[in-house]
Amino acid sequence: MLKTQTKSLLLTGLFVSVSWGFDYNISGQVQNWSKFGFNNNKIDTINGKYPTDSFSVISASLGIELQLGAGFKAGLGGTVGGLVFDNTKFQHTTTGELYDPQGLAWNYFGFWPGPDYRSQISARTTRNYLFQNAFISYQYDKYIEAKIGRFSIPGDWLSGYIQGLWLQSSAIPHTKIWAFTTNKRASLGGKWLKDFKYMNQNIALDNGKGFYMYSLGADFKYKNFGIQAYVYAQDSRFIAPGLHLTYDTNPNFNLEGFRSKTEIIYLFMQHVGQALNKTTSYNNYDIFLYTGPQLAGKGGQSLMIRQSFDINNYSFGAIVYKNFGNPNEFLTPYGDPTGFDNYDNSVYDSTAWNNVFRRDSINGFIFASGKYTHWSWGFLGRITHSPRADEQAVSLNFDYKFPLNITAGIKLEYYNNTTFRGYTLGYTSHQPKPMPLQSNVTQDRSYVSTYISHNF
Repeated sequence: MLKTQTKSLLLTGLFVSVSWGFDYNISGQVQNWSKFGFNNNKIDTINGKYPTDSFSVISASLGIELQLGAGFKAGLGGTVGGLVFDNTKFQHTTTGELYDPQGLAWNYFGFWPGPDYRSQISARTTRNYLFQNAFISYQYDKYIEAKIGRFSIPGDWLSGYIQGLWLQSSAIPHTKIWAFTTNKRASLGGKWLKDFKYMNQNIALDNGKGFYMYSLGADFKYKNFGIQAYVYAQDSRFIAPGLHLTYDTNPNFNLEGFRSKTEIIYLFMQHVGQALNKTTSYNNYDIFLYTGPQLAGKGGQSLMIRQSFDINNYSFGAIVYKNFGNPNEFLTPYGDPTGFDNYDNSVYDSTAWNNVFRRDSINGFIFASGKYTHWSWGFLGRITHSPRADEQAVSLNFDYKFPLNITAGIKLEYYNNTTFRGYTLGYTSHQPKPMPLQSNVTQDRSYVSTYISHNF
């Protein structure tokens, strides 16, 4: 049904473009992404021990972009897919019971609680399709650019596919002023497919619809310096001004010569209104030390310092990321300034969210990468300490570009996690809520992931 609808819409767009003489571009992708966890021990709910998930997904995307003339442009694109394999359907407990016959990998691909998070959530209610692009845009030289509908945006703290309005102007020399508003976001790419849902919905005040989020920013670039100032805000949730400073010795670097780039990113998150009394969604407090309600609190600050060096085809550097308080409750789940995948934990632990963005966390990253003809590689090391857990991870990935626009890659990661007493582990669609840990639990979260994709 969906394939028929998508094909009909795209063919309609193509017919209109041809009939009226519009220029158009059709693009698409077919991809398989898989993860294989090394820890396949039986589930021990009493002691909080859970395996690392293994699953595989396949997806196909198709889109068309129309040049309508006079500065107008339109785009339409959809994706459909599904789970090929999910080993969480077959995980047993130490007492021999099947833990969750429905499996849990649908939390990555197809998760659908309704647009307001008020519908039943299970493997039977998944939505394995998505219209990620459906927009009309207008641009007049450098003075104004506007886009409305569904489209992708960049950003330090909120990025990806949103439903809303985007405005941008570069009329002032060396400066770009931008703004957007949205209340829905989708996740798409690799292991992810989650349809558009309201952001930080507040059922008591808005019947689950979620208030609109607004952002306003200005980017100033002159020679080697860059300053980006912005503010994010959402009614009954937060106001969060931020700053992104850059010093780049070679802004026009193109894989030749030397480059040093220093970045400082800061976010001041102030929770407001009902958010001050909202229960935290991220298991941020030791239940034995904080015996009352586990609230999101007042917010906090995030500070990230990134130093990178480029020498011809090679790059290396380091990141320090520090949270003061709880600044990542309402915004960071929708974006990630580190640029790395921080959803590589087990689905049995916070739906794979690692502990980088937890309350009062401190993190250190070292990274390196290189390119040679059709090969590319990357290395990442991470150490995380937070009140909830300590983590150590080291990964190495290789990618190769084949003829016919086919790309394949493999990633091998060592990942150790120690979750502390008083916090919880475990997730299922039908079991009782997990009990807090009575002692620290150390578990192997190592895995290998692969992908192969064809773009056209």
